[in-house]
Amino acid sequence: MAPCPALYRRVPHKGCVPIYLTQMTLATTAPATDLVTQLAGDGSNSVSMMIGIGIVKDSEAVFFEYIGEKEHKALMLPQTGKPLTRMADVQLTGISVAEDIGEFKASKLNLYFTTELGVTVLLTSGLTTLWSQCVLTGLMGLFDSQLLEHRICLDTWKGKNGMRPCFAAIRVRGQKISDQSMFDQLKESRAAKDGNKVKAIMRDAVNILAAAIGYEEAEVAIVEENETEGDF
Repeated sequence: MAPCPALYRRVPHKGCVPIYLTQMTLATTAPATDLVTQLAGDGSNSVSMMIGIGIVKDSEAVFFEYIGEKEHKALMLPQTGKPLTRMADVQLTGISVAEDIGEFKASKLNLYFTTELGVTVLLTSGLTTLWSQCVLTGLMGLFDSQLLEHRICLDTWKGKNGMRPCFAAIRVRGQKISDQSMFDQLKESRAAKDGNKVKAIMRDAVNILAAAIGYEEAEVAIVEENETEGDF
């Protein structure tokens, strides 16, 4: 992993059960169903996992737990068997960009969210995917409104057209939060097919958010995944 900005240092995360990481490898020490229950807003057991977004394109599921080097499984609600689409009452506790990941040397957005019970999970997606753009636009809205320390609901769903990319929304007490200025800048940059501008906007947001929450980066490995694009 390429070095991150100087404001980061490598320190362990608090609130995680032990996880053992090598490049493209992750092992957890507790059942995934317990975490799914917590993320949906119920449960009492603490686990940690790495989660990819929409990595199985023909599945209705949006969140996938990485298991080992190449395996993953959809996160489903144990009560209903339906896909988990909302992470309830979580707080942003870490954010960074991992560089040169996988065959295509991709840049990945890493987001650490912590549940009410102190369990931390890592969500990872391509830096410029629409899901990442949606999430960072929402997080910057939290920053603008001085709500970064509040617990949020993170909703994720699949689009209905084309490659059906994933989209996201951040809500606080039922109200959607977004930075309109960042939304407009990203929309204009996509319309102009200016990928470098999109990356610059996203990186600026990551740096602002990391500084605002006082984040210090932990050593993690990021798994390569396929990405799809679209519009939002």
